[in-house]
Amino acid sequence: MGSTPGRTARTFTSTLIARSRGRTRARPPLPATETAAPPRPSPRFTAVALALAGAAFGGYVLALTAPDRHADSTSTLFSGAVGGLYLGAGLLARLRRPGNAVGLLMLGVGIGWFAEDLQISTDPLVHTVGLFLRSASSGFLVPLLLVFPYGRLRSRADDGPVEALADRVLLVAGCAVAFVLQPVSVFFHHSVTPNLLLAHPVLWLRQLTDAVQLAVSVAVVAVLLWRWADASRPYRRELAPLLTVGLAGGLASGLDAALGAQRTWSHTPLLTVTHVCVLLLPLAFLAGVWRIRLGRTAVAELLRRLPLASRDELRDELARTLDDTSLQLGFPAPEGEGYVDTEGRPVTARPGQWTSVLERGGRRVGILVHDPALREDRYVLEAVVSAAALELDNQALVAELRASRRRVIEAGDEQRREVERALHDGAQQKFINLGLQLRLARRRLDGRSTAGPDPAALLDDALATLERGHAELRVAARGIHPVVLSEAGLVQALRSLTADLPLPVDLRADGLPELPEPVELTAYYVVKEAISNVLKHADARTIRVGLHHEAALLRLTVTDDGVGGADPAGGGTGLLGLRHRVSAYDGELTVRSAPGQGTVVSVTLPTAARNGDGER
Repeated sequence: MGSTPGRTARTFTSTLIARSRGRTRARPPLPATETAAPPRPSPRFTAVALALAGAAFGGYVLALTAPDRHADSTSTLFSGAVGGLYLGAGLLARLRRPGNAVGLLMLGVGIGWFAEDLQISTDPLVHTVGLFLRSASSGFLVPLLLVFPYGRLRSRADDGPVEALADRVLLVAGCAVAFVLQPVSVFFHHSVTPNLLLAHPVLWLRQLTDAVQLAVSVAVVAVLLWRWADASRPYRRELAPLLTVGLAGGLASGLDAALGAQRTWSHTPLLTVTHVCVLLLPLAFLAGVWRIRLGRTAVAELLRRLPLASRDELRDELARTLDDTSLQLGFPAPEGEGYVDTEGRPVTARPGQWTSVLERGGRRVGILVHDPALREDRYVLEAVVSAAALELDNQALVAELRASRRRVIEAGDEQRREVERALHDGAQQKFINLGLQLRLARRRLDGRSTAGPDPAALLDDALATLERGHAELRVAARGIHPVVLSEAGLVQALRSLTADLPLPVDLRADGLPELPEPVELTAYYVVKEAISNVLKHADARTIRVGLHHEAALLRLTVTDDGVGGADPAGGGTGLLGLRHRVSAYDGELTVRSAPGQGTVVSVTLPTAARNGDGER
C-alpha cells in the first residue's frame, strides 16, 4: 500500500490473521534449560533493550513524519498509540514468559509498525525508504500467528505432516512477501509521493504483490478458524480476547470497504470501530498470553475438597479444576507395564495431548493426560499434579491399611479357630475321658460296681490321660505365646517346637546375638507357620531351618524337599498374617516354590532399634 489510508485496513487484516490462530493438537516441548558456556544476555534483558530501541526508533519516525504526513493517512497520535501498545504488550509478554517467542514477535510488530510510517511521508526520500518497509509489520505478524501462544511451530511428530507443512509454507510465504516481494516491487511502484527509485511503473506487479499477500492472509485465517473449531476449552479460553477483538475489527473494516461509494453515512462509525479494534489488538495478544493460567482459586478449591472417596471422583475434580474434559487419569497397571483407568482400560496420550507424570517419594503413582495448553502455566499445573499425586498416594495407603487390617483380623480369627480346634480335639477330649475314668473308679470304690478294671488300674489310666491333656494344653498355649521363647531365647524355642515333629528338622542357628523380642517372636511364628504348611501340604521327607545374623539383619530360611508348587501370593491367612507382621518391622518375606523342587520361605528382618520417627 502506498501513501493512502489503506495502511490501517491492511495492517488490521494482518493483525487479525495473527490473532485468530487456534492451536489444539500441538505438543510443544518445555523450554530447554540453556547451559551455554559463554555468557549471553538473558531473554528479559534482550526484550527490555529491544523495547527501548523500538520506542526510540518510533519516536524518531513520528517526529520525522509529523510535519509532512499524507492527509489521508492515520494520525501521528494513532500510529504512536498502536506501535507503543505493541511494544509495551510485547515487553510484558516476554518478561512473563521469557522462553516464549510471542513477546519477541510482538516487539517486532511494533517496530515494523513504526517503520511503515515512513511510507506515508510526503518527503520523496523518506517515502522511498518507507516503501521498502511498507509490509514490515506483516513480516512479524505471520510468524506471530503461527506460533501463538506457545512460541513454536507445530511439529510433524506431534501434529501430523500436513499441519506441520502448512505452518512452514505460510511462514515462508508471509516473510517472502514482506521482505522480498514488497522490496523488489519498489522499483516498479508508482505512488502519489514521488518514488525516487522508480525504474518503470508496472501495475500488474503491484497487483500481484497485493494478491499474494491477500492469498496468504486468507489461507492463514482459514487455518486459524479451522484450529479454533477444533480447539479444546483451555485453548479457546486463551483465544477468546483475540477473536473477539479481531472479528469485530475485521467485520467493521470489511463492511466499510464493501459499502464503497454508499458509505458516507457509515464510514465514520465503522472506521472508528476499526481503529479501536486496531488499538485493542496488542492488548488482546497480551491478554491471550496472560490468560494461559488455570487460576489459583480453582487449585485452592481442589485442595479444599481433598481427600476424595474414589479415583473416579479425583478424575472428575481434576477435569473440573483444569477445565479440560479430555483429561485422563491413569494408574500403574497390575502387571507392571503401562497405565490403566479405573475400569482397567489402557491410558495413553492421543495426538495433541500431553502427559504429566504423578510421582510421590520417587515412585510413579499415576499419569495425567491433558491438553497441552495447560502447560503454559506450569506453576499451577505442577500444583495440581502434586495434589493429584498426594491424593493417589494417600488412597493407596488407605487401601493398603484396610487390606492389612482385614488380613490381621482374618489371621487372628484363623489363629483363634486353630486354638479352639486344638483344645476341642485334644485336651478337651482328654479331660472328658479323665472325668469318665474318675467316676468309674469312684463307683468301684463305693462298691456300686464290680465289673471292669480295679480302681488302681482306673486311677493309673486317669493319671496318664491327665498327663496327655496337660501336654496338649502346653502345645496349644505355645501356639498362643511360647513361654520358652521368653525364658530361653529363640534357638531353644525353635528346638522345643521341632522336637516332637514326625519329620526330621535340621536346625542351624549358631552364633545368634541377643535379638529384640519382636524380632524373635516374628522369627518363631514364621518357622512355626512354615513347618505347619509343610506338614499339611508338602509331602516332604526333611525340613531345614537356617538363621544367620549379619550387618544388623536376621536372615531366616525354611526349606523342604516336598512337592513344591505353592502359590507365593496366597498361602492362606496364616501366611498373610506373617507377611503383615514381617512388613510391620520393615522386613521382607518371600516364597520360592517351583513344582517338584520343594519350597523355600525366606525372611529378612532388621534387628537395629528404631527411633520415634521410624528411622534406625
